[in-house]
Amino acid sequence: MATAHAPSSFLLGAIRSARSRYGGVLRRPGALGFFLPAALARLGVAMTGLGLLFSVQHASGSFAVAGAATGSFAVAEAAVGPQVAHLVDRWGQSVTVPAVTVVHVVAVIAAVLLAGSAPVAVTLAAVVLAGAAMPQPGALSAARWAGLLAEPTAFRVAFSLEATVNDVVFLVGPVLATLASSVLVPWAGSAAAAMLVAVGCGIVSLQRRTAPRPHGPRGSDARRASHVLAVPGFRWTLGVNLGLGCFFGAVPLLVTAVAAARGMQPLIGVVLALSSAASIVAGLAYGALRTSPRPQVVQLVASIVLAVAVLIGAAWPTLAGLMVMLLVGGTAIAPLVASSSQIVQATVPAAALTQGFTWINSASAAGIALGAALTGALVAHSGVGAAAIGVCGLVLIAVASAVVAARR
Repeated sequence: MATAHAPSSFLLGAIRSARSRYGGVLRRPGALGFFLPAALARLGVAMTGLGLLFSVQHASGSFAVAGAATGSFAVAEAAVGPQVAHLVDRWGQSVTVPAVTVVHVVAVIAAVLLAGSAPVAVTLAAVVLAGAAMPQPGALSAARWAGLLAEPTAFRVAFSLEATVNDVVFLVGPVLATLASSVLVPWAGSAAAAMLVAVGCGIVSLQRRTAPRPHGPRGSDARRASHVLAVPGFRWTLGVNLGLGCFFGAVPLLVTAVAAARGMQPLIGVVLALSSAASIVAGLAYGALRTSPRPQVVQLVASIVLAVAVLIGAAWPTLAGLMVMLLVGGTAIAPLVASSSQIVQATVPAAALTQGFTWINSASAAGIALGAALTGALVAHSGVGAAAIGVCGLVLIAVASAVVAARR
């Protein structure tokens, strides 16, 4: 009888321990004041791309224009985001975030209104401005955790929580954007996304108690901040996130190609959700660990798991095989994201933390673009199996970067 109760007792103990750890960081003074509105804004971020796609396509009647708009938005966000983060570090969240958010919302409104009635170049210019001025609520929240906490274990818990929120919003956000644009009006997804970003970031910027200290344009802190990309440990983490982004960019194309070939398109969304579900569980488990493994070692192990997952997809290029790939690979995602934030917090100067967290997002976005482009070309010319092998090569960027970082 005692033996039969042992597993359940262990599980209940683990759940109580996890609840205690997560509750501990959320009970820190001011934590919920920025964490919850930042999560709301991140939901808006997750809805923005698809919302723009529906809005611009309906207004212009062209999928080509809509695709150009969403691509331009993503490139602008990835390229300009770190520069905006530099301003946030310099002048503070309370000053810069409201201004940037206003520019973003106005640019989104302009893009939706101009699509179909103005020249395409004008619409794309508005979209580029919207992407360049997209606030980064995840980076804003992470920078506040860095100032609020002090213990390595607490950082691991907080950043695991952030990674889990990221998984949830990017699982739910596209669904909400689709429903809003399909059931209400085509621009409803964009409107809802802009509103969530504005409200969430506005509330975050009002939380002065936990706001990181502005570092101004002068001083040694500001000079060190200008060389953030020269920090060795940080550079290798960018490589890890570049490889992870390649996985993100490739997976939808692989799953869509296999499902479409077998007439199983309705299953695409469910299959893609498997990686998010696995990542949510893995992220919560990582934050609940009783010990704190070295983040660089976590990145190495998780990168290898991700590469093995893609190898499974290459060796078994069917829908079932890709489902296994997504489940296995999903367990690596949240630990990679959380450990990346841990490394940023530990290696990047305090005057550049928002930049550091934003560069991680930009590296992942660059990987998404690279992975999507290569996978699309390989699927069209050589098939899913060859495309999966190509993706495995891209994911090895993460493994190689993690190996170098772990040896330092």
